[in-house]
Amino acid sequence: MVASIGTALIFSSCSNNGNDTPIQIDDGQETITTTAPAQTSDEEKNGDYVYNYEGTVIAMNTDAAPVLSALGNEYTYFETNSCAYQGMDKIYTYKFFTLYTYPSGDKDMISSVELKSDTLSTPEGIRIGSPVADVDKKYGDSYALNGVTRSYVKGDSKLSFVINDGVVTGIVYDYSGLEE
Repeated sequence: MVASIGTALIFSSCSNNGNDTPIQIDDGQETITTTAPAQTSDEEKNGDYVYNYEGTVIAMNTDAAPVLSALGNEYTYFETNSCAYQGMDKIYTYKFFTLYTYPSGDKDMISSVELKSDTLSTPEGIRIGSPVADVDKKYGDSYALNGVTRSYVKGDSKLSFVINDGVVTGIVYDYSGLEE
């Protein structure tokens, strides 16, 4: 059960072949294990939420080109004229997540990453299907609540969890600067 979360750019696949990504089996559920990323970018040093997919750090409001190159080309693509910026908003849908970009000058900047599968988890171990009590333990009670969505903000990033019936049904990382 995967729920989509609206982001500032929402309008609305990558395989694990040959990767050495650790896989964990829990109650018959195959889970790709992600780890907290090493301190490699200014965004991480500033304490923003970042997503690390198989060693590729995906930080909000950073140049999408090196990330897209590292992720490979097994995705579906959609673009539309940006209603907020000059250029095209772009959506890259991989097998387990969707990456959104917005135009900034001659670059495409990462605006959002939406986890679409319970096989992925945040670096803190929360995944679609996790109980809300686990979110509370890992992230605390300093969140904004909008309907069924809890949002935690660090720096220029926001990490949101959709909670239905006490269970996480959606996870999204956003660049919070686009909401201003």
